Amino acid sequence: MGKVIPFPPVSKSDAMRIASTKLAEEVRDLPMTCHSTRPENCTPFLARVPTEPCWYVYAPWDDEKEVFALRSSRLILVGKLTGTIFHDGSAGDEG
Repeated sequence: MGKVIPFPPVSKSDAMRIASTKLAEEVRDLPMTCHSTRPENCTPFLARVPTEPCWYVYAPWDDEKEVFALRSSRLILVGKLTGTIFHDGSAGDEG
C-alpha cells in the first residue's frame, strides 16, 4: 500500500493567522501571501532546518509603512503539522 499523506492539520488560513502574530501592530493590515511549497525564487538561509513540511508565508517587514528600500521579502515558515515557526526573516529573493 502507498504512503498515506494526511490532510495537513495546519490549514493555509491557520498558517496566515500564526504568521500574523509575528507582525508589528502597525503592519497587520498589510497583505500577506501564502504558498504550500517553496516558491522558485525563495532561497532563505535557515538557522535550523524544518523537521516537517511548511507553509511559505510572505509578510511585510515591521517597518514596511515607513521605509522604501530594495531588499529581500520577509518570509515566515510555518510547519504544516505543528504550526511551529521555523523561520522569520529574509526570503533570499533579492536581486
